[in-house]
Amino acid sequence: MRAAPALAGLALFLSLADAASAASTLQVTSINASALIAGTGQTLGGLVTAESQAAAAVATAQSTATQANASANAAIPLSQKGAAGGVATLDASGNVTAPLSTTSAAASLSSTIGWNSALTWAINSGTGTQYANPKIAANQPWQMGTDSSGTAVYDDYLPPTHLRLGGSQEFDGVPLFVHNVPYGPDDMGVVDGVFMQSENMRGSEAGVGPDGASGIASYDNFDAVARYTFAGTNSPIFVATGAAVTAPDGLTHTPTFTATGATFANPLPASWSNWITNHPHVRMMTNELGSSSGYIKTYAGQLTGYTTNSAGLVTAISTDGWRIFNASASTTNQIPGTSTVDGSTAALDTVWSDFQAPAIMFGVYTKAFGENVICSLPGPTPNASPGDINYPTGNANNQVRSCEGIEYDLWNNDTTGNTAYMRGITVAYSGNTSPTADSYDMDLAGGNATMLNIAGEWYSANISSRPFSSAGYGGPAYAAGSQSVIADFDQSNRPGWDADSAFPTYSHNMRVTLWNTRNTNDTSNTNDYNDITTSLGVQVDGHASPTLAMDGTIQEHLEFNPSNFPNGIALCGYQICGFAINGSGNAQFSADANILSGKSLLFTNTKGTQIGSLYGGTDGAIHISSTTGSTGIIAVAAKIRASGAINAGNVTYSTLPSSSAAVGDQDYCTDCYSTSNSSATKGVPVWWNGSNWTDALGNTVNH
Repeated sequence: MRAAPALAGLALFLSLADAASAASTLQVTSINASALIAGTGQTLGGLVTAESQAAAAVATAQSTATQANASANAAIPLSQKGAAGGVATLDASGNVTAPLSTTSAAASLSSTIGWNSALTWAINSGTGTQYANPKIAANQPWQMGTDSSGTAVYDDYLPPTHLRLGGSQEFDGVPLFVHNVPYGPDDMGVVDGVFMQSENMRGSEAGVGPDGASGIASYDNFDAVARYTFAGTNSPIFVATGAAVTAPDGLTHTPTFTATGATFANPLPASWSNWITNHPHVRMMTNELGSSSGYIKTYAGQLTGYTTNSAGLVTAISTDGWRIFNASASTTNQIPGTSTVDGSTAALDTVWSDFQAPAIMFGVYTKAFGENVICSLPGPTPNASPGDINYPTGNANNQVRSCEGIEYDLWNNDTTGNTAYMRGITVAYSGNTSPTADSYDMDLAGGNATMLNIAGEWYSANISSRPFSSAGYGGPAYAAGSQSVIADFDQSNRPGWDADSAFPTYSHNMRVTLWNTRNTNDTSNTNDYNDITTSLGVQVDGHASPTLAMDGTIQEHLEFNPSNFPNGIALCGYQICGFAINGSGNAQFSADANILSGKSLLFTNTKGTQIGSLYGGTDGAIHISSTTGSTGIIAVAAKIRASGAINAGNVTYSTLPSSSAAVGDQDYCTDCYSTSNSSATKGVPVWWNGSNWTDALGNTVNH
């Protein structure tokens, strides 16, 4: 079949050679196989042989293909192609006719999804550039993106084994949503879990309960958590030290410290060396004491470089300095094991580690944060300079004007009346022993205008605790005698841990309470604040619920604006308020006032000078005395009526005063006698008439 074109070519050649007979056909019985075909360099016989061999090869291949197709059709029936449980096929567009379903999937070592093009931002103070970057990257070794030439740009603070989700460039927002319906205890009760711990994930299992019948019987709810965050303890990735640690290579790797790093007794094993080269900037702790005080007394550092041998094993590491936490930055060139920051003796730590040789612990942290929320406000930035590759816009024309670190909106649509409870934040310390004195559950730090703002309702207890509680804003009811607690300070009469015990039953709560009392019925709400008495005093017992009330036994207290003395202050004992200062500032006694033995009631003049005193003497008498240097006059403007005797002072004639006496002054002169007494009996009362001492008849007395 393939020979026909060659014969046709020959026929054409012959017809062209004989132009005279162009319209006729040359009939040839046979052609010699050695005939040369013009322009090809091949004989007619060779061409026919080649064509014959090619036809045979095609026939053989076609037969083989037919047999293979028959075998395939026999192995995979047509009914199973593209069918469930059969073999996937491709449609006309090259797509799989049905989605693939697998039990596991594996991606390449380095995978990216979606790439942003390189950007140049023009801002009002210059330009900022940002490299091309993937939106999602898995195990992308430290790559931040590529520059305009396609050269990779790396961030060596990002380890090669990581997964980054979300936007990677300026304004590149990629929302991330996690949805789940918690259905069981522990991890099955969590939608989104974040575990930070050196142990495996199983060791950080979420504590969401209860679990089983016994758990239900001892708990109050089925819990579910939208986001569970766990910050746990940390063991070093590996420790380079002496024989106390079995290294993968079976050798010791005791470090010899210098001021800028350390060398090792033997090169680090390959697995450790590879980890270090893939994790620059790793944090390191030593077991070398560098201070005699402080919470962390051992030297620490951060890796800045390393040295390897020809086999790629790390033989030395470098750091920008070994330091003690919270020590002065001026303590430079410290060598662990040789020098200390306070001149104390260098030694190995045996409290937080127990190695018998110097050691470096790689990959540690000493303080764990369960959650760290940062709220940043740069303020107005109309002329901001461009930032670096990470932030090329540099906050230009920022419009964010307020920032709230965390807000919890608790929505309660319970209309059945207090059938469900809501709780915002619970901080529950569950240590087995007491922490250090500077430990705390909540710390409000910084120089904000208001450190704590509690915006409760009239019915809310702003603060509810055993030692201190603050009630809501609502005042006492409108009925006379109604009371409302403002604040309550509570303390047990038993010390220490015994205060939390329920026994013995004779223990009591001593409550310093601040409360308001309504003095007059105010059902129409017409009275003002003048009707309210504010009291500060002591209650005993009560306060068993978060709702504050005057439910204890009122002891001594102080009243402001007491009902009997408006705008005054009253001092009250267990039974009555016996002393008050009224609104004019005058002292008011509603009970006896006792001046104790040896104490006086002192009197001063307008200049503040003491002029006299009233006191109870040891002789059983009440004494009114003048102060030395005063006039010694006690003036009584009212009439004096005495049911007992009145005893004037006893003097002699020679001691009767004259210069300081006032008309009407009276004394009893022991050696004076009246001129009307013929017997001259001595001892008579005398009066000063302005010039002489006289008897009752006005006659000058004799003596």
